[in-house]
Amino acid sequence: MKQLKNFAFLIIAVALLVGAAIFVVANYSWVFAKTINGKILDARRVTNPTAILGNKATQEQLHSYAVLIEGDDGRLYTASSEDRQWEVAAKGYCVRALLYRYPPWDFERANTFFNARLKELRQCDGQVPPALPTPATPENPSAPAPGSVPESKPKSESPPAQ
Repeated sequence: MKQLKNFAFLIIAVALLVGAAIFVVANYSWVFAKTINGKILDARRVTNPTAILGNKATQEQLHSYAVLIEGDDGRLYTASSEDRQWEVAAKGYCVRALLYRYPPWDFERANTFFNARLKELRQCDGQVPPALPTPATPENPSAPAPGSVPESKPKSESPPAQ
């Protein structure tokens, strides 16, 4: 009887370990996600909406952003995101973001981040809040993307008036 108990315990322990391993592998990005507190150095729309409106783009393409955050630890973190909240996130704001990690078996992107989730957006302590840019829309396609610096147009030299 004692052998049967030990065997049943062993089977249950192995099943729990296999179940835990399957859970970790299936949910690797969530299990090993990283919460970052830091300052936004840049948040850009990957594709200008006016460039893809005629091609029947998906919602993910319309709201795709690349984000650069300097963490409180001094490291720079980059991630892609399809979270619409990044539309209002501008350079200079402080942020708490959740970054999901690509798994190590995805060799091209192993240990890089994706799906940056904006958890908290706030003004940095002791700093003047940055001005929010006007977002680019189909009605206003010339507006700069959030967090980007507008390009200055070179002054053309015209002949002196006589």
